[in-house]
Amino acid sequence: MSAPTAHCTADAAGTVTFELTELTELTEPAEPAGAAGTELVLRRRGGATPADEVRLPLTGPRAVLDHAVPLAEGHWEIERDGRPVRPGTRDLRALVDRIPGAGPVTVRVPYPTADGRLALRCWVRAPHAEAGAIHLADGAMTVEGVLYGAEAGDGATAEARRRGSEGDKEPRTRRVPVTGGPGGAFTFTLPYAALAEPAMTVRRLWDLWLLPAHGAAAVRLSRILDDVWDRGSIYVYPAYRADGWLAAPCYSGDNDLRVRLDPGD
Repeated sequence: MSAPTAHCTADAAGTVTFELTELTELTEPAEPAGAAGTELVLRRRGGATPADEVRLPLTGPRAVLDHAVPLAEGHWEIERDGRPVRPGTRDLRALVDRIPGAGPVTVRVPYPTADGRLALRCWVRAPHAEAGAIHLADGAMTVEGVLYGAEAGDGATAEARRRGSEGDKEPRTRRVPVTGGPGGAFTFTLPYAALAEPAMTVRRLWDLWLLPAHGAAAVRLSRILDDVWDRGSIYVYPAYRADGWLAAPCYSGDNDLRVRLDPGD
């Protein structure tokens, strides 16, 4: 029996429709609901609780993941009858330039894995700071974005947190002021020199967070409101060269915004 292939269509609300092919058994009389092989199974990678498995009934070749079905943030593998599902065409046009509604920002992007399987990348953020345009000039990066589920008020700041490494005695953080605007818009400028260290010999990564107001909980800066499931290797920004180091904005494989500093020549 050949592995099934699923064509996917995602809408802006978060519903994903799967159309399966190469399933000759679907032309046979319908099996009772819940019988083996009549469901599409989603399993969260690394999950170990009942909530990390979701079963979608198949109606003919179609299964629908409704936007109201809760999925935790992470990567979800897709199977049918114990076999991985292969990716077919993916219609993700409705995800581009999406503006979320009220409530938690939920994003679901079907994507092909490196080993040829179909998976679903899911984000659930409340509140959410969506990174937009990034302008580079004068040894600094200026980030524009939109904050959902909160407002940038008095004392709003952007915070860079250096990822820890062996031998670190305490976390390193740097903060710069944030300017808020209508509709949740925000902007800030982060000079690279504030993150550089004397005699840099190894790469340093600084994660970027937004603190909407003085004393407010930090919100991770990310870019997730489109059809790109992994910006880490495709969004490449030019590096700024200083004496002893290089700096550039970049995204992680989870679409989180960060700054990368490397030793200079």
